[in-house]
Amino acid sequence: MRIHLRTRGAPRPLDYDFLNSRPVSRWWDAYSDVTATERPCFLSVADHDQWRVLVSGVPSVRTDSVGTLIFYTLVLEGAHDGTTAEDRALVLALASRWLADLDSHRDEPKALSALFDSLCPAPEVDRLLAAPLSELTADREELTATIRAALAGVEPVPYESAPEHGLDRWIAGRDAPGAVAAFLNRLSELLSGEEESQAHLLNLVSEAADVADLFPGRLAVLVEGGQVGDPAMPLRKLPTLKAPPGPPAAPVPPGPAGARPKAGWRTPMSLASLAALVLLLALAGVLWIWEAPF
Repeated sequence: MRIHLRTRGAPRPLDYDFLNSRPVSRWWDAYSDVTATERPCFLSVADHDQWRVLVSGVPSVRTDSVGTLIFYTLVLEGAHDGTTAEDRALVLALASRWLADLDSHRDEPKALSALFDSLCPAPEVDRLLAAPLSELTADREELTATIRAALAGVEPVPYESAPEHGLDRWIAGRDAPGAVAAFLNRLSELLSGEEESQAHLLNLVSEAADVADLFPGRLAVLVEGGQVGDPAMPLRKLPTLKAPPGPPAAPVPPGPAGARPKAGWRTPMSLASLAALVLLLALAGVLWIWEAPF
């Protein structure tokens, strides 16, 4: 299992980056329309040969140079054929603890926040981020080992089992009765490597229509509800999509000068073509009137 931890330093130049190692790709960017990683969220994806998990928006007690609260992002990735039972238990315990942290009162201590802050004292964060990732290799490897050991010590939070609903695709508020237990059950199935599926805690969705086209296969979605959506929304069925399961498409980069895909007729080339067409029609009309007998 590969472990990557991201945060930022206090000085302005030390922006968000990974402390120990970077994932091969920023696969979570494909979900930018449905979740903001600077706020609490959880993404999990199982492809035919690997699984990927992101826990993000975990707050730190540290702040940057202007007093903005700093957060952590943890990325875990593994191949199905190389994932041990201990790795699966670690991910499930992490997910249950994160969801319990979100359910606690605002002023109550958060377990994951305290864990990451204990692993990442401010001077060490600044030192690692100030150096290129290719340097301080031994220190970064030691940090990875320390993170793994700390995560292995996270105790899972028990949740009361929910009645079996039998839905392959569903969405529910995080506080809905039985929703978290059903979510963790789906995550356990996802980590088993038996199918391509996804399970997410999202913070930019408020209804089923927001995620209906997110993924064609088995899909479980919890609505975080911190600022968008109802965290107590009852469980609802998502429509079945006909397309074969597959990873979401990468975000389409914005066009020049803020052009929008659905407004292509507003581009300068399109407007010039439209103007030329109108001029030709007007000229044809004038010629027809000129030659028409009175």
